[in-house]
Formats: sequence, C-alpha cells, structure tokens
Amino acid sequence: MKWISDLINIIFPRSCAVCGKALSPGEKDICVNCLLELPHMDEYTPCNETEKLFYGILEIERAAAYMHHTKGSPYNNVIYNIKYNDRPEIATRMAATAATELVKRGFFKGIDVIIPVPLSKKKRRLRGYNQCDYIARGLSDVTGIPIDTSSVIRHIANETQTHKQREARWKNVESVFSVTSPESLKGKHILLVDDVVTTGATLSSCGKSILAATPDARLSIFALSSAGRTI
Repeated sequence: MKWISDLINIIFPRSCAVCGKALSPGEKDICVNCLLELPHMDEYTPCNETEKLFYGILEIERAAAYMHHTKGSPYNNVIYNIKYNDRPEIATRMAATAATELVKRGFFKGIDVIIPVPLSKKKRRLRGYNQCDYIARGLSDVTGIPIDTSSVIRHIANETQTHKQREARWKNVESVFSVTSPESLKGKHILLVDDVVTTGATLSSCGKSILAATPDARLSIFALSSAGRTI
C-alpha cells in the first residue's frame, strides 16, 4: 500500500543514482535535474560512435548505447550503483527506456536472441547477480526477444577492467569466454549486451568466441554506456 511505501521512503530515503540527493515522490532512480542533463548518445544511426569502436576489431551488424561516459563524470555513478550498490533494477528500467526508442528506429529488426556478457562464477557469487542480465531483461521486456544466459560462459575469472589502460584491457580478456552450446546459436542474429563499452575489449573477446564456435552467427551490440562521443 502507498502509505507503507511512503513510510519506507522516509526511514530509508531513496537517492538519485547520479547526484545522491533524495528523490522526490514520482522520481525513480534518477532525479529530474540529472535526467535533464543525462548525456544521451546519438543512437541509433549507422556508423555511430559506439559502432566505430569495433571497426576493424569485430564484425558486427550494428551497435548502440544509452548514454555516454567520461572520466570523472557524475553519471558514472549510475553504473557504480548498478554494479556495486545492489541496485541492478536501475539497469532494467534504463534498458527498457532505451529499447522503447530503439524499437522505433528499427534497431532490433532481425535479432533472434539477447546474450548478456557473462560474469565468472566467482564474481557472480561475490556480487550476487550479473548486472548485464538486468539490462537484457529490460530490452527483452520491451521487444519480446528471448534471453540466453547459458550458451556463453566466462570460464576465467579475470581482473576488473576499471583501472586498466587500453593494451592491458585487451590482454586481460583474451580467451576468457567460451561457447557451451554452439548449436543453439547456429545461424542466429545475436545481440550482445554489456553495461559499459570503453575500448570494446570485453565485447570483442566475447563476440570472437561466439563467431569462432558458430561462424554463421551474426552479432550486434548494446551497452548502457559508451565511450563514444555524445550528440
């Protein structure tokens, strides 16, 4: 009931995932002021900035991201809250918002299955969830495209990418993914989903593992946040 919800919000006030200020009634996840300043990507247009990150690295059909990230930006707090402050539901709602717009632009046309980039068993056990599963859920809720969380695994618990430089990022994710059931992905157009794409190393490693196991598969990419330029 509403009075119970209001009482919980008084005792445990909800805070904006960007600035940390208490949310007003009716606000969800991000306050109105921060939403107005949200650094949206100019997605989806052919040859967009997220797509360009994969040129010459991974063969993809298309790519899109919801927002832009830069070092020191308060909007990086959104991803931090999703991954480390036990607020993965934010990822679902943001992905659903992005999907609603991308559907209008034909981004999901022909895509057969959504695969969230997997965590290692060790990291998933420590965190309690894979944030990419929640992103995939938001996309699936809007599009009806099924999610596959079993055909691709991360069999090596590599170190976090967060503080690594470009070359170290690529080395850190070499050969950490494997495809457990290539027959289930045969001939499918797969949407790979991640929370953040900076150099493209993680998504490229995962995508290459899929294409090596199922050469006739096709790939597209979605991320909540990208290092590509904003509009």
